[in-house]
Amino acid sequence: MSETILIADDENDIVRLLQDYFEINGYDVLTAHNGAETLRQAERNPDIILLDVNLPDIDGFSICTRIRSHVSCPILFLTARVEDADRILGFRSGGDDYIVKPFQPLELVARVKAQLRRYKRYNTGVE
Repeated sequence: MSETILIADDENDIVRLLQDYFEINGYDVLTAHNGAETLRQAERNPDIILLDVNLPDIDGFSICTRIRSHVSCPILFLTARVEDADRILGFRSGGDDYIVKPFQPLELVARVKAQLRRYKRYNTGVE
């Protein structure tokens, strides 16, 4: 069974680019373009979430805090916000990684695979 990734970003070009990269790499992809959609899609229990900080209705930090009570999968922030305070807030809100835009898609795929490998090992004892 393939792993499911939720891509939450309000920039359509980024969503399409990432969706293509991850589908080519064998992932099932869910997408969301705002905070409300992200909250709904998170209920579908993705294996990992790529979460933009600057969504139009609810910021990514708030979403992460809200879903952390019932979502244990890795959450990776994708953002243009480069301040150290934002990075710290990202980790404090429950994020597992903080990736600044622009990013290299191949590096992002590698980070996703690494997070999933650790998550799977920790939760199932399987590699």
